[in-house]
Amino acid sequence: MNDDFRKSAPDEGGASGKAGKKRPAPDEPPAPASDGLEEYRWEDFPDDDLNGVRLPIEGKRRPFQRPWTIPERVLLLFVLWLALGAALLSALGHGTGLDAVRRYLRYGSHNGAERLYSYPASTATRFASMGDTLVILTDTSLRLLNADGEEVWSQPVRMSAPALSSNGNRAVAWDVGGSELYALNESGPLLSLDDGPFISARFNQNGWLAVTTGKQGYKGAVRVYDMKMKPVFEFQSSRRFVADACVLNDNSRVAAVTLGQEESVFVSDALYYRLNEKEPETNCAIADALALELCQRGGGLTAVCDTCVARLTPSGTIAARYDYGDASLREYDLGGDGFTTLYLSRYQSGSMGRIVTVGNDGAELGSVDVMEEVADISAAGRYVAALYTDRLVVYNLALGTYASLGGTENVQGVLMRPDGSALLLGASSAQLFLP
Repeated sequence: MNDDFRKSAPDEGGASGKAGKKRPAPDEPPAPASDGLEEYRWEDFPDDDLNGVRLPIEGKRRPFQRPWTIPERVLLLFVLWLALGAALLSALGHGTGLDAVRRYLRYGSHNGAERLYSYPASTATRFASMGDTLVILTDTSLRLLNADGEEVWSQPVRMSAPALSSNGNRAVAWDVGGSELYALNESGPLLSLDDGPFISARFNQNGWLAVTTGKQGYKGAVRVYDMKMKPVFEFQSSRRFVADACVLNDNSRVAAVTLGQEESVFVSDALYYRLNEKEPETNCAIADALALELCQRGGGLTAVCDTCVARLTPSGTIAARYDYGDASLREYDLGGDGFTTLYLSRYQSGSMGRIVTVGNDGAELGSVDVMEEVADISAAGRYVAALYTDRLVVYNLALGTYASLGGTENVQGVLMRPDGSALLLGASSAQLFLP
């Protein structure tokens, strides 16, 4: 073997002029083929440069990974939020699950009923809620109890026919046909009047008050008070009796119901007044109906009558009407969110009937037949509470059962709350029911 060949061949045991590759042993498997990624080093990636200082090479190499761009990260977060929202909506259903979360955060994990308020017993008691504050009106006293059951304010009264109404933040108590009226918030009185006889009183959602009274020489009058309880408008009716009134939520108009007869048929008219004018702007007639109460929802008025529920527009037309047919109206509640609750009986007396919820479009949202006496109904938010002789049932607005509680024989009334809880009203105490 010549010298030239000996110089160019690598040394098997060491190194020559260039680094040689080790030959595998006869029984050793060949090394896996390289994917080429180990050829990259940390110093090859500018993303590893922190504040202009390149990270040191530690002899360890990593595979190449392209960093996430800001738009990609935003898109990923958006997709994750969408997936979480869809799962949450699917689990919670028609808002009732969200109310369960609210109740848990507010009251904890307690279920059932617990005593919350105490008050003197009376044979004729009216209740209303202002948030966590309970308003209690009897023929001899008016009082406010806070969330801890403590008395915030009280006032002795003398009322033969006590009545109470609330918009959720304010309440008004008056003696129907009498001369006492009190407007309240959670701290106490905002206004007191003694120039009745008072017929009705209603707060709108902004705290403006409409008071319907009798007036000598007229068949009725309506006074409007602004949020600060200052009188800003009054009109008198000389042709027809005024039954009820409410300030519209734009605070620029008031609607009043007048009652009369035409050809031996009861007729109710809803008159719309602008607060800067003495003559009515429009008039909406409700034929063959005796209007009992007005309430604004959305862009229109809902009138509960003895024969129907009518949806009125400010232009003086009836947009929708739900007739009771042969049934008699036993009780109603306008506290639901966008619906009216009716307790209709097949006969003037007796326990056979049904509970119905009616939407603003006049369509029936739900109905449940009842074959027993209904002691009380109450609606708030998306719920309806029905108190039977031996149990309480809380329904959703379609009148599917949401929750129930037995052993309510000593309960006299119920007050539904928007979060799905309910106050069980006894003769001298109230319990809070948490589904």
